[in-house]
Amino acid sequence: MTTIDLQIRANLALRVTREGLAVNIVLFLVKLTAGIVGHSQAMLADAVHTLSDFVSDIAVLLGIRYSSKPVDTDHAYGHGQYETLTAAFIGLLLFGVGLKIGWEAVRSLIAALDGALPEPPERLAFWAAILSVIAKEAIFRRTFAVGKLTQNDALIANAWHHRSDAFSSVATSLGIGAAVFLGKEWSVMDPVAALFTSFLLLRVSLGIIREKVGGLTERALPGEQLEEIRNLVLSYPEFSEPHNLRTRMVGPVHVIDLHVRVRPEMSVFEAHRLASLLENDLQHRFGEETITNIHVEPLARPPSAVDAG
Repeated sequence: MTTIDLQIRANLALRVTREGLAVNIVLFLVKLTAGIVGHSQAMLADAVHTLSDFVSDIAVLLGIRYSSKPVDTDHAYGHGQYETLTAAFIGLLLFGVGLKIGWEAVRSLIAALDGALPEPPERLAFWAAILSVIAKEAIFRRTFAVGKLTQNDALIANAWHHRSDAFSSVATSLGIGAAVFLGKEWSVMDPVAALFTSFLLLRVSLGIIREKVGGLTERALPGEQLEEIRNLVLSYPEFSEPHNLRTRMVGPVHVIDLHVRVRPEMSVFEAHRLASLLENDLQHRFGEETITNIHVEPLARPPSAVDAG
């Protein structure tokens, strides 16, 4: 697995987040203007969504600043949990925005059922939505690629925030387009589009919150990675009975605690040498920043024919 120096990792994350910040500032102003001038509830909801993107960009910048700090006496495992905390905050922010947009859309739809159709939006709002789809999809792809490359949870969460804004703009453009081009009786599609945006935000936010809460509560690595660790241990014929395997993530850093057994007659020097080789293998697989703790124990019984093989 390719690993990246922490400072390079932080610089890449800062650069792509600043790019997203600039895009969000421009899009928010465009959408807000188009929503007000174009009389579009869906576009105003989309503008609020983009404003939440702007806030999440600020949160990511702060998270990167703190999470890239080196290990110190107060944070023996580094500051990587700031990334997870930032990602969880973004999830909560998305959830709140989704509820707000959904509530306003439901109110408009109830009013429409009573005969009070909303005012049809202007074409300006439609073209603003199209611009948003293109811009937000581009910044999603850029941010997601850097997030995967650097294994940055906060960047990946922020990328999905960008993608949800792109999807919301797709719904907005369809709703506004129907209201603009099909006549006043279709104006109800504007709040329908806003309601769709709300559902999308809630779905994305709950997924982010569920995943990041698992990180904050020190959930173990996935089962396939645990099995991979065990197989790596057993690739050494001198080691047997891997047990007490405990794992967690501190931001992007893997933490692996493991007990292994060796023949009782093995010297301390040899046991330490083998444990160091295993630690190097784990760091090669999971990243140079991986924190490992290999505890060596003597076999309680003579090695069997299977162990000797």
